[in-house]
Amino acid sequence: MYKKPLLIFLGFIVFSPVFSQKAVYQLPVSQEITINNPAFFYTLPKTAFKVDVIVTKTSHIKGIYADFAEKLLGINNYCKENSASFHLKNLKVNPFSVPDETLQFIVELSTAQVKSNFLQTLYEKNAATDIHTFSTFEQNNADLLPDFFRNYAEVMMQQTYETYTETKIVDGVVTQVPVTQTKVTSKTLAQQAQDAVNLIEKIREDRYTILSFSQETALSKEAFEYLVNQLNELEKKYLELFTGITVLEDIHETFVVYPDKAVELLPVCSVAPNAGFATSLYKTNNCNYYLKCTPQNTMSLQNDYKEKPAAKNRKDLGYCLRKAAPVLITLVRGETEESILGIFPVYQFGLLETLPANLDSFDVGKWGYIY
Repeated sequence: MYKKPLLIFLGFIVFSPVFSQKAVYQLPVSQEITINNPAFFYTLPKTAFKVDVIVTKTSHIKGIYADFAEKLLGINNYCKENSASFHLKNLKVNPFSVPDETLQFIVELSTAQVKSNFLQTLYEKNAATDIHTFSTFEQNNADLLPDFFRNYAEVMMQQTYETYTETKIVDGVVTQVPVTQTKVTSKTLAQQAQDAVNLIEKIREDRYTILSFSQETALSKEAFEYLVNQLNELEKKYLELFTGITVLEDIHETFVVYPDKAVELLPVCSVAPNAGFATSLYKTNNCNYYLKCTPQNTMSLQNDYKEKPAAKNRKDLGYCLRKAAPVLITLVRGETEESILGIFPVYQFGLLETLPANLDSFDVGKWGYIY
């Protein structure tokens, strides 16, 4: 009466392992190992950081009439030469996973898996695995110079008139006919500067007339404010032709860095006041930016109970996996901690775990990239 249950139990023991993987080897595989059955590859993930940086460029641009500012207007506080400076405005990181080329494995299928088209099912199931993509910031290459400041010198022209006579035959009679010819010539820089000063003085006279209520027609409050503001703005534009202007421009940069458990400070970029942005380190450390990675779990208990690393390429082991560990990311400039960027999951700080062999129905595609 016990024969039938006993046969069922023995059958379960004999046949259950064949539906799991035959062997798992870490690449590169030793030449002593021969793989006879079909196999597939998988790679464990690692964490990468997409870094978005905004650097503000401050440009001081000399006015076209700067050389006449002190002589014609008595201004001595003006931009004497073009210059630019840079500083970091914002830096943020976004984690995403990519294959870790140092942790690749080959899985040899069992005979039962081959017969059941396990490999085809595995590929179909993991064909829709999301591949992380990202785009860089759109660069704004528009001319940041105000049109008035850029174009003023180009339209300052003067007309000259020359009168002379031409000899013409009219009705058979030789006649001297007066002719006037107009020529358009560019003014010298000094002449242009003097014209700009004359316009500034005229603007100031008009504004004084409005402010002193000397005009014949009374103005409403709205018209009064509008006219004064327009004259102030126009005077400012003409004065900038002498004093120069300051232009602020945000430069967007996007790149990728990879956290490393063995590196205490991960180099990110540098922003030098005069040289600008670079993904390499600058000679002055205070211009360099780093990511400080601090794991939030010490792994001490896990390390105490973790089994000794298994011999590489043993076939009695199952899948190798790794979970991401929470890591505090801090932005460091030089030797000073600037700000906390957040706590992010990072695979490189997690422990590698080897599962038992012959696990049934284990979806390795949720833990790695299937190839």
